[in-house]
Amino acid sequence: MFIQSWRELGPGQRRMVLAIAGAVVLAYALCIALCVSVLTRNRENATRNHALRMSVVGVEPGNTPPNPLPPEGDFTTVRVGTYVDGIDGLSLRDSTWSAELHVWFHWIGDPSLDPGGRMVIIDGKVTRKELLEEFHGQDGTNYQRYRLSGKFLKFFDTLRVPVEGHMLNVFIEDGSRDGTRLRYVADPTSGVSSRARIPGYRITGARSTAKPHTYRVAYGDPRWTGADSKTFSQYILGIDIARSSLGVYGKIFLSLFAALSLTLSSFFVKASDVAPRLALPTAAYFGAVANSYVVNSILPPSGTFGLVDYVLAFGQGTIFLTVVLGMLSTYFLVRKNEKEMSFVLDRTMFFVVAACCVAANTIVPWSAIG
Repeated sequence: MFIQSWRELGPGQRRMVLAIAGAVVLAYALCIALCVSVLTRNRENATRNHALRMSVVGVEPGNTPPNPLPPEGDFTTVRVGTYVDGIDGLSLRDSTWSAELHVWFHWIGDPSLDPGGRMVIIDGKVTRKELLEEFHGQDGTNYQRYRLSGKFLKFFDTLRVPVEGHMLNVFIEDGSRDGTRLRYVADPTSGVSSRARIPGYRITGARSTAKPHTYRVAYGDPRWTGADSKTFSQYILGIDIARSSLGVYGKIFLSLFAALSLTLSSFFVKASDVAPRLALPTAAYFGAVANSYVVNSILPPSGTFGLVDYVLAFGQGTIFLTVVLGMLSTYFLVRKNEKEMSFVLDRTMFFVVAACCVAANTIVPWSAIG
């Protein structure tokens, strides 16, 4: 019936239908391209920043480069290692994650150095600290192993939620001795237990490093004769995580996809039935708004727009576009008495808008996958 109705249209009517379809496709294509550009750039920046964070000489954008430490001096080298037993929780909204881990220190020299007793967790709080082993050999070899439970601060980049990846970090420093007296060396045997699990994520790797970290303050130390800054040796553990599947994406947007299906079905309602025609997208709009509240409840307050906002915008924009196209179809039928034009426009727009929706909800999240 569609082909027959298409044949009955005049050349001008056919061009108008194709022009409307082309305008819809172009609008979706431009929006998709813009979203893909932003999300791809964010994914690449995150990968680069993670590499710089774990590099001995790298400095992340926005961070002040540390002051260099002298290669020689009267300092003690301490080998530091960590082993994460389990990750107790992770909250994007609260910007925190918690874990249980072992931390060990190995050094040669003064047995009273006690690096474990003076260690400080940066951007975190130790909720439990237990010394499990301590050894001081006759040859000057010293060893300590602690078990820690801690809650760590992490400002998650939520631009690509819910298909994103993150790096969870543990930062350890000596609380009283700067880099001129004590320096860390990362133990390459550090790692994460295979028992560690995070709901909705998979652990893709772990790495550690030690690098200088400068504070632009001398803490009022009257013994300090240098500039108004102190540089400490910092041990960094980095745990790479990524979403385990697209299931979370489909789950949180299930209501939106149902609303879009309801909206698209309005193209099969006769244009003369104005009330039922507009009732479907109207109901779908309220469903989309409700879905936005659910989705944003898992995210921290932020002034930036990300993947969830793009998907919701595509959904609400599609609903609005459907209403506009429905009114246009009604105009052709009621005002201009062009029944075939109204029918062809409805069927054409159903396939065009549906294809654009599928493309948007496939291409955009795919470009954001971490």
